[in-house]
Amino acid sequence: MAELIRKQPAPARVRHREQAAGHGPATDRPAPNDPVPNDPAPPAGRPTRAAKLAGVATGVVVLLASIAAASVLAAKRADGPEPPRVEPPGSITGSSALRPDLLSAELGGGRPARVPVAARQAASNDVSLESPVMVPPPRVSVGPQPQVDIVRRFFELLPAKPAEASRMLSPELLGGSARDFAESWGHVQAITIESTALRPDGGVLAVVSMQERTGRWLRVEQLFRLTDTSVPRIVATEILSAQRR
Repeated sequence: MAELIRKQPAPARVRHREQAAGHGPATDRPAPNDPVPNDPAPPAGRPTRAAKLAGVATGVVVLLASIAAASVLAAKRADGPEPPRVEPPGSITGSSALRPDLLSAELGGGRPARVPVAARQAASNDVSLESPVMVPPPRVSVGPQPQVDIVRRFFELLPAKPAEASRMLSPELLGGSARDFAESWGHVQAITIESTALRPDGGVLAVVSMQERTGRWLRVEQLFRLTDTSVPRIVATEILSAQRR
């Protein structure tokens, strides 16, 4: 019996995971009360999650700013350079605002040369040499906005019939001489009405382009005041801006 017991194989011992990995000698299982090793600490210098988020946010902001700057530059290249805008050196009102020769001089372009004799005669045709008096305005078909219709008709008569256009003005706006008014428009050979609009205060804002006999173009924004009558009359005007083109 004792001999049979000695011949029985010895029980296999179970290795720990650390011993199995290192192929070290097998030992008994650790006791239940043995301390369990803690997890390894993260390596020093590893970026935290907050630092990563801050870096991503900074990159997004820089990218958006670059896109916005590129869009602005592209828009400016597409539009091209703006033409030089020349503001009147001072407030131009009254009769001076209705004299293209005076307006050209105010803008620094020098007063235009004297109009040829034929053009002066055509411009001053049927113009009285006397001081301006209140005369009936020409017959004008007006619609729901008579003030706008009068202003448009005024520019349509210039410069071909400045004498007839002068009848739409109060005597004060002729500057004391109807002939000087008519001759001043002899410096203009073409007028393009870009827009006319009635403002809430009753004034009419007109934007026109005038071509001088020298070939230069002058774009003018002008405000008109008119009487509140069945056939309005222009009683005041002011140049808001002027631009050579």
